[in-house]
Amino acid sequence: MRDKYFNWKYVIDYFPQLLARLPTTLMIVLVATLFGILIGITIAFIRLERIPILQDLCKIIVSFIRGTPILIQMFVVYYGLPAIVSLFGINIIRWDKIYFVFVTYGINTGAYFSEVFRGAIQSVPKAQTDAALSVGLTKLQTYRRIILPQSVIIAIPSVGTTMTGLLQDSSLAFTFGIIDVIGKVNMLGGQTTHMLEGYFDAAIIFSMLTILLEKLFSKIEAKTRYQSEIA
Repeated sequence: MRDKYFNWKYVIDYFPQLLARLPTTLMIVLVATLFGILIGITIAFIRLERIPILQDLCKIIVSFIRGTPILIQMFVVYYGLPAIVSLFGINIIRWDKIYFVFVTYGINTGAYFSEVFRGAIQSVPKAQTDAALSVGLTKLQTYRRIILPQSVIIAIPSVGTTMTGLLQDSSLAFTFGIIDVIGKVNMLGGQTTHMLEGYFDAAIIFSMLTILLEKLFSKIEAKTRYQSEIA
């Protein structure tokens, strides 16, 4: 009777099939992280420099992203983005759904990264900026040579935490028909009527990835701080 609800055979059989879909999950995380860094730095710069109109727009975007579930954001992007770009004569309705997933997770991650970067930059003593400007450095040079190297070190732990959350949130991509790890779980469960075993395997995979990410960022943080102290 217990095999009717949970069967270790399916746990073993599912595992390699779920691992085969892991690259899709990791690709979502990687693309979203890269776009998120670009978006986050841009928003942080706009808000720190208090650029008119744009800073208010960025505040609204960040508030919306942080105040709504990512699933809602996915549907807003999926239905809203084609309507917006169609105003410029561009048709993206036939885009593969994974591109909409990339855009959604990129914007979502960028909003969170913007707060991380903004806080890290603000934590650099203002006296260092004033000193750099007083010796003739431009604002851009001050950011590149003085502020950003220090703020990157400060931001690393929060970036790691955000990426861990992104990894876990990526499981919602299956709602768009993306066959990632969770999407494969649902396919296998539909074929065998054994869902629990698939989610058990998925939990192991995500837990292992989370531990690896945490260890990676711990090493990066320790190394950068050590190099910073030497410098």
